[in-house]
Amino acid sequence: MKINEIIQSNWKRNQLPGIDGVIDISGKVIIMDSYELIDGSTINYIINPLCETSLESIMSFNEDIWCEIEKHPQVQQYDDKIFICGEGGMGNEGFIANVDMNNNLIWAFFSTVSNPFNKLELEDNLLKAYSTSDLIYVININKPEEITIKNIG
Repeated sequence: MKINEIIQSNWKRNQLPGIDGVIDISGKVIIMDSYELIDGSTINYIINPLCETSLESIMSFNEDIWCEIEKHPQVQQYDDKIFICGEGGMGNEGFIANVDMNNNLIWAFFSTVSNPFNKLELEDNLLKAYSTSDLIYVININKPEEITIKNIG
């Protein structure tokens, strides 16, 4: 089975790789690193690409990387792109995904530290995904590894 078929098959079964990062339909995985920077009473949230690998490489070490996801009912549409958000199998996990009109996955961002995402807003090429931890993840829809995190408050 080709890697794209594996990704699409798991997506249709409500599963994504349970790895902090962005995956696209080619199987490319960009591992993301996120952390808090505390300066007195100010907290800044940082997220950056750490490295690029492939789903094939990851699965060669561990085939059981797939995590159950639950999609939130709210979606955003932009031309022929649809954006979906939701949560992973654990309370601390969230995801954001871009699908086509036939629900084929284009890319997905998965986080083990974000908490579930439950609201999406789209402004130009920036998708704002609101997490239940009162953070907004701002994602460039054309380069989903370009993410910034803002505090709602």
